[in-house]
Amino acid sequence: MRALLLQRIVVQKWTILFAMTICLLLHFVHLPFVDSPSIGLFIVVISANLVDNLYRGDRQVKWTVYVNTLPLSKKTQLQSDFLFCYGLITLLFIILAPMYFSQPGANENFIEHFAMYFAFISSASFLICSQFYIQQLEETEGMRTVRMLTASVLIILLNFVIHYYLSLVAAHLFILLLPTLISVFISFIVFHKCLHLYMTKEIC
Repeated sequence: MRALLLQRIVVQKWTILFAMTICLLLHFVHLPFVDSPSIGLFIVVISANLVDNLYRGDRQVKWTVYVNTLPLSKKTQLQSDFLFCYGLITLLFIILAPMYFSQPGANENFIEHFAMYFAFISSASFLICSQFYIQQLEETEGMRTVRMLTASVLIILLNFVIHYYLSLVAAHLFILLLPTLISVFISFIVFHKCLHLYMTKEIC
């Protein structure tokens, strides 16, 4: 699995460096939108395209055909892809956190600011696992795109409505973490569903 993760990192190095550079620059460059909770949307946008870009590149170089000739189980292959995508998004949220919580709004209304941060995390988590599931379906590229656009709109809207409502009624910060914990749990379920679809899929 380590070799597969290393391959992903090497192939996607420019995407990783670009995303990390933007997150780091937000600490030093003063732009109007930087002092807004909406900066987290940058990572959500990356997560909405991450898996699709990964698999599009795989199809171009016939990576899946090659890796299936190696003595590696399909579960290991899928695990490495999940770990790469969730690891990258987690890293970006960690890099963004100090600047996000140092904003003036974090002091004025910490609970709402906190809720929005985890709304971004939940949205990114759902977007990634949705892409993995959609990629395993035997559909045309156009149909996958329509499904993903629909899922993205619903995921982002529902997450922000739920987190904002919880920020108004929650007595403890832990309650604000519940949707994020649920998204992590769902990602495990989606992984097993994707694995089942991948095991029955013909690689060509």
